[in-house]
Amino acid sequence: MRSNHGFTLFTLILLTALCCQPISAQKASVTLSKAASRIPKVCEAVVPASIDDPIDIPALVKEAYCKGAGDMLTEYTYVMTSVGRSKDKKGQTKQESTTYEVFIPTLKSGTRGQGVLVVTSRNGVPVRGDELEKTRLDAGRRLEKAVEKNATEKPSAPETGPDVKGMSPLGMYTHSTTNHSSFGKSGSAALAIHTFLKSCELTLARREQHEGRETLIFNFTPRPGVQFADNEKYIAQLTGEIWIDSQDRIVTRLIGRPTLSASNPSMSEPIPTHDDAPPAVYVEMMRLPQGIWLPRVIRINGADYEKLFDGISFESISTFSNYARFSTEVTDVKINSDSKP
Repeated sequence: MRSNHGFTLFTLILLTALCCQPISAQKASVTLSKAASRIPKVCEAVVPASIDDPIDIPALVKEAYCKGAGDMLTEYTYVMTSVGRSKDKKGQTKQESTTYEVFIPTLKSGTRGQGVLVVTSRNGVPVRGDELEKTRLDAGRRLEKAVEKNATEKPSAPETGPDVKGMSPLGMYTHSTTNHSSFGKSGSAALAIHTFLKSCELTLARREQHEGRETLIFNFTPRPGVQFADNEKYIAQLTGEIWIDSQDRIVTRLIGRPTLSASNPSMSEPIPTHDDAPPAVYVEMMRLPQGIWLPRVIRINGADYEKLFDGISFESISTFSNYARFSTEVTDVKINSDSKP
């Protein structure tokens, strides 16, 4: 996917397409791209930033941007749980969830493809064994067709040459989109760490130990005059925190809340202080044993801030687990009907 600045970003796109009834009709899809270059353009000539006081924040932002520009999700199967939450006019909450096994077809460098999703449970109730077996067999056939289709696609040109110097990514930030369509009206909200790094000013708030690793915690504020895409304009009304792992120099958490003037709390509830308010957007990454950082939680909260987003009045939460790396050999892409990835 190519940004307005000409960078190629290797992203996962999560689509929650809701039609008419926001929760019960939710669907999810996954689109992934395989890097065409060993070193992404955004990592070219990037060097380690100084994190001694005073921290070189502009250099650290460039490094953190690079470190999350990988394509590692193209090599993993995983479990994704998608939760939808909405409120009616009386403030009553409705919540539904769907859990998927996600399988990625083997992709050539410079190409993209669709993940194959298998529903394993709905609202915590497992899918019947015979139905799940049938769905997994169908998923296997879909994977085979996707691999065959990908083999015929023309790869995109490499962004950088084989001898270019720069950093290698250590993880993969995603680009998540929640969409809504109802009675001729539609809305969309997108969430990407890369957008926050490009468009916000960071100020060091503190250093903390998190899960045994030193973490640099920055306050962020959007830069005045930044032109956001329509489904990212809400960012101009946010403040919050961006956490960066001091060793791996990658964003591990993003927490965004509306400024007090932009908040839209329910009139039936007491107005919370800013720090007590639920986040409007939230991203959390996890470090795998291999040292790779991949998503753990992605949250877009239109249920508590229905006027903040473009037509999104429900909350979408995606959680990721059970990452398992698979072989890149086409003959090894299989669906196991007896176990999860």
